[in-house]
Amino acid sequence: MRDLEVFLESKGAEYASFDPTRAPKLLAKLGLKFSKNQSIIQIIGTNGKGSTGRFLALMLKTLGVKVGHFTSPHLLHLRERFWINGANISDSALNAAFLELNSKVLKEASYFEVLTFLTFRVFKDCEVVILEAGLGGEYDSTTTCIKADITLFTSIGIDHQEYLGNTLERIATTKINAIAKHAILGLQSDDCVEYIAKGIAKTKGAYLEILREIPQEIQNYIAQNYASYQGKNLSLAWAGLLMLNKIRALPNFALLGVDLDSALSTLLSNLPKLDLQGRMQKLAHNIYLDVAHNVDGAKALMESLKIINFIKDKYILIYNSYFDKNPKAILTILKPIVAQVQILPLQNKRVIAKSILENILQELDIAYCDFSGIREDRQYLVCGSFSVVGKFLELYKNGIENEK
Repeated sequence: MRDLEVFLESKGAEYASFDPTRAPKLLAKLGLKFSKNQSIIQIIGTNGKGSTGRFLALMLKTLGVKVGHFTSPHLLHLRERFWINGANISDSALNAAFLELNSKVLKEASYFEVLTFLTFRVFKDCEVVILEAGLGGEYDSTTTCIKADITLFTSIGIDHQEYLGNTLERIATTKINAIAKHAILGLQSDDCVEYIAKGIAKTKGAYLEILREIPQEIQNYIAQNYASYQGKNLSLAWAGLLMLNKIRALPNFALLGVDLDSALSTLLSNLPKLDLQGRMQKLAHNIYLDVAHNVDGAKALMESLKIINFIKDKYILIYNSYFDKNPKAILTILKPIVAQVQILPLQNKRVIAKSILENILQELDIAYCDFSGIREDRQYLVCGSFSVVGKFLELYKNGIENEK
């Protein structure tokens, strides 16, 4: 995959400034489009996009539908962003797809736009394509280049203010403005998001369903298998499956059961395990990973820890943060479970200055030091960003020395 990796390295930051006209013009030059026979589902929101999309993809695979799932960011390998019927694409296949595209046209595209263009090649043989938006909504390349059949909105909160605005109202508006003809609003933590969604749907003539509860079958399933916050994501995925089945009759759906409760129970009993890393993942007997990287993510993480009773022990928090992620608020939320913070160094221009992070930790009266390895007799929680979890996984894969 060297050609693609070298090309993307030349792009610098993954997200360029939004220009809603650039990507469609480049797409036209590339001559790319999805078939009319393919169903396109777009996932937009702040938290839970990756899990929602993957749960839906696994459901479709279980029903015998050939499905592709585009997600971001990746933890270790770029190919993690392109999943087809149960497996990530191979490096060679992804590079081959890149070489099929006109490199002169791609020079004008941003990093994320290049990846969006690759979905047309990578998923050309899929019946259903699930596309996770980047950080945006109406100006995201997955919106400006692709007309979705269904939009699924996960929980929307404060994040990426430098791109989307400083208030929840502005952020929700720019995300929900990407609404397709059919849409579902997942469970939200603020009523203003629902109010905004209803207004935009009415203005644009879109059919909008609003989730208000987690089905009991899903509550039971999540309690036995996943962190509690995944209940919202799995419920939205199930609602998306039902909507898709209304638009196009899915093969084998009728075989699940005579009513929706029995159909859901049957599907869950046959559903493969979620194959995304870093979602309250138990990496070892004393190490847990979660990609929580904003305030809402930290709250969801704490709630899950309380429910599954891990909170009885305090953790060594292996942590770092981008400067725009409000690390003080995040650490304030996590403080009750933290015995010590170990700062994991990251090479990224967006990472908060170590001195500023140390000042925050001192102000919150949280003990801290540099990351120093793993002890068998301590409990560890790794979070703060996808980059933190990815870096830790890389170190773990290469063998982390035990703490002296």
